[in-house]
Amino acid sequence: MSITHFAEVEAQIRQLYAHYTDAVWRKDPTAFGQCFAPEAEWRIAGMVMHGRDEIASGFEHIMSNANRVLITFGTPQLDWREDQAMGRIYATEQCSWRDKQPNMNIGRYFERYVYDGDRWRFSWRLFQLLYQGPADLSGPHFDVPDFGPWPAMPPQETVPLPSPARAVGWPQAAQARG
Repeated sequence: MSITHFAEVEAQIRQLYAHYTDAVWRKDPTAFGQCFAPEAEWRIAGMVMHGRDEIASGFEHIMSNANRVLITFGTPQLDWREDQAMGRIYATEQCSWRDKQPNMNIGRYFERYVYDGDRWRFSWRLFQLLYQGPADLSGPHFDVPDFGPWPAMPPQETVPLPSPARAVGWPQAAQARG
């Protein structure tokens, strides 16, 4: 693998995160859906969404309870081969909810990407909520499976534990864990 080519792929995948962050902040389900391949899976809060349309619809539902959410991603750990890649990345979400107190989430995404025509897109994402609460980290930290150091990944059929209802505002996500 060429170091230069890897740097190009990493830069393009970072642009994917930039598009994703912008879509979340603007609460734009169409732009959010475009971050995913047509047959992608998004595994979050005890749920599995299949396909770009279902993912965009699920996102729209989540964001209907939000004033704004600002996501800040860390540096992705990546493994790249031709038109497919996999990665792991940590994310911090600063959340302002319409009917709840603001909060901060810290989570980890395990991801698979595919080069789809003109850019990289997510083909599979699994989100683990690691922390939720005040910015001073005094809230609950969650005990989630640790799949080991990079490049270890969870099995693709893994369903993340349900998040507390406060995290996404969905009734089926009401089970707190910790």
